[in-house]
This record gives sequence, structure tokens and C-alpha cells, in this order.
Amino acid sequence: MKALHCEQIRALEQRIFETGITSMELMERAGKALYDHVMDATLCYGKRICVVCGSGNNGGDGFVLARLLAQNKEVDSYVVYNATIAHLSDEAGIKANLLLKDGVFLHSFEEVDFQNFDIIVDCLFGIGLHREIRNPYANVIQCINASNAYVIACDIPSGVDGDRGCIMGCAIEADETISFLCGKLGFYRQDGLDLCGKVRMEALDVDPQLVEEFDGFTILEQEMIAALLPKRPRNSHKGSYGKVLVIGGRKGMSGAALLCTEAALRSGAGMVTLMSEEATLAAAAIRIPEATQLSLPQQMEEKAFQSVFSHYDCVAIGNGLGRDAYADQLVSLVWNSDCLGVFDGDALALIGAWKTHAKRKQPTILTPHPKEVSYLLGINTHDVVKNPSEALYRSEKAYSHTTLVLKNACTMISDGKQRYLNMIGNDALAKGGSGDVLCGIILGLFAQTKDPLAAALGGVYLHADCADALVCRQASHSILASDLIKQLPETMYEVLQKRLH
Repeated sequence: MKALHCEQIRALEQRIFETGITSMELMERAGKALYDHVMDATLCYGKRICVVCGSGNNGGDGFVLARLLAQNKEVDSYVVYNATIAHLSDEAGIKANLLLKDGVFLHSFEEVDFQNFDIIVDCLFGIGLHREIRNPYANVIQCINASNAYVIACDIPSGVDGDRGCIMGCAIEADETISFLCGKLGFYRQDGLDLCGKVRMEALDVDPQLVEEFDGFTILEQEMIAALLPKRPRNSHKGSYGKVLVIGGRKGMSGAALLCTEAALRSGAGMVTLMSEEATLAAAAIRIPEATQLSLPQQMEEKAFQSVFSHYDCVAIGNGLGRDAYADQLVSLVWNSDCLGVFDGDALALIGAWKTHAKRKQPTILTPHPKEVSYLLGINTHDVVKNPSEALYRSEKAYSHTTLVLKNACTMISDGKQRYLNMIGNDALAKGGSGDVLCGIILGLFAQTKDPLAAALGGVYLHADCADALVCRQASHSILASDLIKQLPETMYEVLQKRLH
């Protein structure tokens, strides 16, 4: 399944029309899909239904739904619209007239008390909204949100920007969103994450290959990740699954490196060595006896470091590293080494401060959160949050030789050719140390697969899946980053069971 920009979705609709499916037929399919979901909802929430229609094609979908509801004598439906038929779009006008011919009356906004309904279906505005919502629509949205009804949004909650996920003045707070054809990027960003409720996709019997023609974001799914996770033949040994080096955990930041190291082991790396200061190594000896240790040298000798790196397949650096001149030299040495590299945390801030950087010889993964993206690109963090897609495209150009993991509530992953979006996970991940665990999982998978994109996709998904498993049995407030590591073996096992043999 893909998520597309609104401009791409409009182009997709034109491609659909070229195949012989008309706009009217597509509207009928959308209305029928809505009807099925609404009828499912009546089993739990009641049979008093209000369909609130706007003047565009989103409203047209609502009129089709209303016609089908009117034909069902087991439900009590009520249609609300605020203008004359003449002000409707051509297709919506035709659907509204069909409704009127069936004897269904259209009520104005002023006539309705939204507290009288069990289910309200929002068909006011679709993805074509480009301005802030004002009265009378703003007042209607406020009343719907204040009702006790179960709210179903048609295609997207009215007032949510389809690309950015921000609120356009005001917006419907949906319990459920029925999305047509594909996902909208606004579902997975900013306010859209909370306002869409449960998102359900309806392909409307359109050839899925039409959607694949567009260069959007592929949404990560369990079966996809299961196929990407490394296979482990019986005829193998610890060297078969990669030797990795974690560099970090300096004074006051030992936890970051310890979490990364343990997560790398738990995700399957054959051998993991932690290079750090003595205090961190002492803690690691107790907490992670499976990991070997190296002390950070006081003097920086490039030849000596390159000799150390030659013993490892993959290096991760940045977790609790610090940002002083010593740390900068370490990051530079890893950047110029022949090892597979994962750069996280402090390493990203240091790289962003470099005036120039040479192209790495080996596959590389960068794992920035929005603040770290701002370091890498030299832009404001607010701009990254406001338009994450643009930040991703700029990062692809600036770091064309890397696989990017732009961490957020819905993380984006790109190798410059293919883009992916992770939509699972929860607020339990919004806690210190979570990113260090993610880095370790990616590192362990990278060491085994030697494939940066597969490692990034697998790491992001497993990390989020662990959080989803944990919130099924405990409050997200109390979940620690270390709990994710404890959950990882069970989560990996469950995902691997989906692998097709």
C-alpha cells in the first residue's frame, strides 16, 4: 500500500478515468464503501445516522451514502447540507438530485442537533481544501466534535491538510477514516495522526498497478519485513552474522551506548564490541557480558584506528559520543573507513557542522530525528516538522550516498530511489534512549544482511512493533527504552512466522 501527495492523487484519478471508469462510477463505489463501514458501525454504536455533506465531490460521496441508507428501513438516516443544488459540483449535484427523487429531504445546518445521532459521517471537505475553514462550516465542525456520536470521515477528516496533516483553522476529530484508493500523507503527520482515528483503506476495485505508477511512500507491512529479515542457516557460526563495533557512551552518557550494544546483540549480530570509556565498559561487563570491549584511546592515531576497523564489518557511532573535537575526529575516522556505517545522535550534529564531506566508500545509514535533520541540512527544526517530505528530498540530495531514516511519529526511510513510511508504533517511543535502541537494531540487521535499506526498514518496523506489543499490557507512560530490547525476541519471532516458506 502507498501513501501519496494530494497532487499525485488527483493525477491518479485522471489515470483511472483514462481506463474507462467515470467520475460518477468512482463516486458510486466510494459511497457504497462508506455504506458498508457505516452499517458495520451501527452494530456497536446505534442506527441514528447523520450524513453531513459539502458542495464538492466529497459531498457527492455522502449523497450516494445517504441514498443507500434511505433504502435501508432498519436505520434512521438524516442528510444535512447548507446550500442549493445549483452550488454543488456537477457530479455531486447529480447524486443529490437522485436522492431528492427518492423523496429524501436535505436539511440545512441550522436545523440539526448533532446530539441526536449515534453516528455522524463527515463528507464536508476532501483533499482539495486549500484555505482555513470558517463559518458556517467551522461551527458545524465544532458541534460535531462536541457530540457524543461515533464520527466517520469520508476520505480525510474535514479540515486536515492532506499533505502536511496540519489543521486548516478547525478540523473534524474522527473516530474512523475511510480512505479511498491510497493513503494520504496527512494521515501520518502532525495533527492528522490524532484526528484520523482508525484509518481503513478502500481500493474501490481500481487496478493497484495504477497506484504503483506513482512515486509515493510505500507503507511498511509485516509480511514485507518478514521477507527482509536475515535468514540463518544451520551451517553457520558467530562470524556468519557480522562483527560490529559500537563507539560512544562517554562521560555522563553511558546508557546510550549500552542500549545500542544490547539491541545489536538481540537483533542477531554475531559479535558486538563496545568501544568506550572505562566507566562505561565496567557497566557493560555487568549488564551485557556477551559484548567484548575496547577502550577509547587518549591519542587519535588514524593508522591504529583503521587497523581496529579492519576487524569489523559494521560500525555504529554517535550514541552518547559528545560533540567536542575528540568526538569529531572519531566520527571523521569512521566516515573515512571501509566499514559499513551507522551514524546516529551526536555524530549527526558533527557531520552537519562539516563544511564538506567526501562520499563514503561503503554503504551508510543516517538516523536523524527532526533536530538532527536541521543540523544535517542547516535549516530550522520547525521547517523540518512542518514539511517532512521536503526535508527528506533535500536530505536525499545532500547525502545521496546514504540510506536515510528520518525519525518521527511516522518515520520515513529512503535510499534515494525508494521511499517508505512506517505507520505503526506509539507514544511509548517518545522517551530518551528509544533512538539508541533503534540504532542498535538497525546495526545488528545491517551486520547480517549487508543491505542498508533492508536493515533500516526492518529496524524501524521491529522497533515500533515492540512498542505496540508493550502497550497491549502496560501504560505507555511507563515503558522504558530497555523494555523494547526485552520485547524484541518475541516480536522478531512473531514477524518471522509471517515469512513465506
